[in-house]
Amino acid sequence: MIRNNLALLMTQKRRRVNELANDTGISRNTITSTAQNKGKMIQLSTINKLCQSLEVDPTAFFEYVPFDFDYTFDEGDLVPDPDYDHGKPETYEASLFINVSENNNRIDSIELQGYTEFEGQYDGDTIMIGTDLHPSDTIQLKKLNSYLGKMSVSFISDIKKDIEEVVESALNENSNVKVHSDLLIDFEETKEQYFTKLKNRNSNH
Repeated sequence: MIRNNLALLMTQKRRRVNELANDTGISRNTITSTAQNKGKMIQLSTINKLCQSLEVDPTAFFEYVPFDFDYTFDEGDLVPDPDYDHGKPETYEASLFINVSENNNRIDSIELQGYTEFEGQYDGDTIMIGTDLHPSDTIQLKKLNSYLGKMSVSFISDIKKDIEEVVESALNENSNVKVHSDLLIDFEETKEQYFTKLKNRNSNH
């Protein structure tokens, strides 16, 4: 995977989008899209102008790791709970697979588990669905960290944004109304560790 560090560099150099656009002649939309790693391709002339304006070389502009991630998300069965009859939002099982590949060959797969839950109206006819995902066990957590340990904090943040887009897209495919995803994804503890901590926290109040 390869990501650009434009957002991080702009923060470090204290450069605003409109300032960078004025300095380079690159449109605000292009700079914003590039900083969000949304574009499929960046022209060499654009990279050249940005590097010159930010006074960095291309090795600082880009970050690379020698593997790729793709994702498969599935909303599963309804979790049984008698409190649904008393107004509690329905909760469904959820799982996400992070598939790891090298040279277009899958070399690993890491499972995250959790749930989805209705959180209310978001905007007009859009509903908010909360999704909570954690590595399913300590083996999955260890595997995940072996890859994340090779990435910067900003790279990992981009990975979480990618996953949020995949989750929201999958939820919209299975819904007859528009869905906005509110994603909580934790790469530091397993599903069991999280729920144990949550249970202990609730029992102390």
